[in-house]
Amino acid sequence: MMITIQVLQVPSVVPEPYWDLFLSFVSEERRAQASRFMHQADAYRSVLGEVLTRVKLSKLTGLGHREITFTRNKYGKPALTHEADVQFNVSHSGDWIALIAGGKDELGVDVEKIAPIDLQIAERFFSPQENTYLAAQPADQQLHTFYRLWTLKESYIKAIGTGLSLPLDSFAILPSQYVQGQQVGDLCWCCTQTGHAELTGKLQQKGEQLSSDAEGDQNIRVMPHRFYSQPLDAKHMLAACTADGELPMRPEVVTLDKMYTKLVEDANAGR
Repeated sequence: MMITIQVLQVPSVVPEPYWDLFLSFVSEERRAQASRFMHQADAYRSVLGEVLTRVKLSKLTGLGHREITFTRNKYGKPALTHEADVQFNVSHSGDWIALIAGGKDELGVDVEKIAPIDLQIAERFFSPQENTYLAAQPADQQLHTFYRLWTLKESYIKAIGTGLSLPLDSFAILPSQYVQGQQVGDLCWCCTQTGHAELTGKLQQKGEQLSSDAEGDQNIRVMPHRFYSQPLDAKHMLAACTADGELPMRPEVVTLDKMYTKLVEDANAGR
C-alpha cells in the first residue's frame, strides 16, 4: 500500500451547505468540540481534518465514512478501531491540514505555521547537535531552519506514537551528510537517538544501527526512519516520517470542492 501525503488549505469561510455536510460526517464528539471553539477557524481545522481522514481511510479500507471509528494509544496517537494495520496520521496548523496514510509501518506528519519566535527556545527542546546546526545557519535562515527541525521532530514522535513522553532533546534529526561531519545540503534526513529504548524497542528490530559519538558513546542509535521536509508555502512548514517505505516526492493537494463532491457521490451511493 503506497504512502501518500495529502494537504488541504482551509478557507477563511466554508460555504454553509459544505459545512453542514462535513459536520454530518464527523463524530458526535467532534461536532461538540467544534461548537465550543471561540474562533471559527479552529472549528474548521478540527472538522475538516477528520473529514479528510475519513475520506482517505474509506478508500483504503472499503468502509463507509460513518463506519470508521477511532481509538488512541496511551500517548494519544489515533488509530482505526477495526483496521489497526491501516496506518495514518493527521496534523493542522494555520491555513493547512496534512494527512499521511498507507504503507505498513508507523507514520507521522506535522505542519506548523511559521511565526516569529525567540530562537532561544531551541535550547530547551533541541539536542546539542541540532542547536549547533541551527546556530551555523545564516541569520536570515534560522527561523525557517527552526521550524524545519521542529516539524521533523514532531513527525518522528508522532510516528513512533510516544508523544512528548520521549524527550525532544533525546534525539537529533539532521541532514545525513551533517551527521557524518559534512555541512552540505539537506536532501536526506537522519535520526539519531540516545537512550529511551523502552519507548522505541519495537522499532529497534527494523534496521536500527548503533554508532559512536566523538567520545565513543555506544548508546547512540541511528534510527531507520525516513523523512520528508518541505515548506507548504512561505508561512507553513510540512514534515513527515515513516519507519519503512518510500515517502512521496510531493504532497497531493486536495480542494474543498473535491472533498465535498466525493462525499455527495458516496452519500448517493449509500456509503
